[in-house]
Amino acid sequence: MEKYLRHYAEPEIAALDGLPDQGQWANVLVIPASNESPEFLRPPPPCDGRSLMILVINETVTAPPQVSLNNQALAATVRARFESLWQSSKEFPGFELSLLKDPFAPRDVLLVDRFSEACQLSAKGGVGHARKIGADLALSLIHRQRISSPWIHCSDADVKLPKSYFTCSDAVQNTMHKTSSKYAALIYPFQHCDDQERAVAKEVILATQLYEFSLRYYVAGMKFARSPYAFNTIGSTIAVSAIHYAKVRGFPKREAAEDFYLLNKLAKVGLVLEGLDCEPIEIAARRSDRVPFGTGAAVNKITDLAEPVSDYRFYHPAVFDLLQHWLLSLPAIWQSRSNDLGASVFNDASGGYDQTAGQRSLLAGLNTIGTEQALAHAFKQSKNLEQFTRQMHTWFDAFRTLKLIHHLRDHHLSSVKFAELVANQIFCQLLVTDPDLMASHQQLQQSYPPR
Repeated sequence: MEKYLRHYAEPEIAALDGLPDQGQWANVLVIPASNESPEFLRPPPPCDGRSLMILVINETVTAPPQVSLNNQALAATVRARFESLWQSSKEFPGFELSLLKDPFAPRDVLLVDRFSEACQLSAKGGVGHARKIGADLALSLIHRQRISSPWIHCSDADVKLPKSYFTCSDAVQNTMHKTSSKYAALIYPFQHCDDQERAVAKEVILATQLYEFSLRYYVAGMKFARSPYAFNTIGSTIAVSAIHYAKVRGFPKREAAEDFYLLNKLAKVGLVLEGLDCEPIEIAARRSDRVPFGTGAAVNKITDLAEPVSDYRFYHPAVFDLLQHWLLSLPAIWQSRSNDLGASVFNDASGGYDQTAGQRSLLAGLNTIGTEQALAHAFKQSKNLEQFTRQMHTWFDAFRTLKLIHHLRDHHLSSVKFAELVANQIFCQLLVTDPDLMASHQQLQQSYPPR
């Protein structure tokens, strides 16, 4: 942590040297906000003490005027609703920190100004940079022993957190104190919901349900394939272990998908724990152009379809069957000591497959991403099957898995319509073994039954 804070953390942490010593916080929550209304400033989930919200209001130098006006309005609301305790020195250019006290709840707010004219992010800045600023500040405060919990909770302004939010991560720490250090991240349960007060259009609700269903389906397929990267990657549902956050050098400063890439790195240095015993985080169904891809962009794309349910496409379930075959072939590959993929993947006792078009496409995809070179390296670095498997899973990570799936989709197994998907035997198997997928499927069918 010291090394990370010294060499890789954002410059905002230097301003914390002037933070007044007014006790410590039990938990911390990081929220990046850009072009948001103040609706999310509801009372915080309870915890054993005061909590700290690190609110990073941000925009880029190329942000439209309306975004700037909305950010200014949000900051003004925060400063009016909460009591000022401290403000960072003017000697730190490019940002401003303000500590405020919530007079109505046991919470303080550390407001980070990255939206004013002299404080804006670069043109390529975005949610990844904003999350990194907030998480780096949280890490520094944990390192300074100002925050008791070792978890950096990350969320967004479009969510409603359950009352058990902080107590859930505390329970992981308390009940698994001997093994909790193995966990690099916690992923909270979630559900997208329609806030009736906002009167969201029906097409937005449908698009959101379809997109959530596709997320659940992808994770279920990854579990079926026995991938160690079978977990959801939604930025508003993550709590990161401080020490593991430092090990992987924090959030990537990307315009989008920073959650995917962070969890991809975290899964290589620790365990990612999903399925927490907690009420789900409620994520608002809405349109959004805050990031170039992700939930908001997907919802926008789906709403543009003439017939969303019949026109939206899903990965062919067979891609997960081929992915499973590749991952389960690793023991036989180790035994063969050969990086000849044709022989070692398909001529082993566990497979017995003929050289079908699907298998040929799988081999072509594995060759495209450089698998034979990775196998040769793993053989040199490994003394046993366990080390070999770890080497290969580290190399064949969530990103390369997605590249392989896209190769299979583009060259052999085209994506399918919803009706084709739900009639597929592999999908039916996923449905009965994954409760989250089943619930999402039932919700979709109840709202929009098949014709």
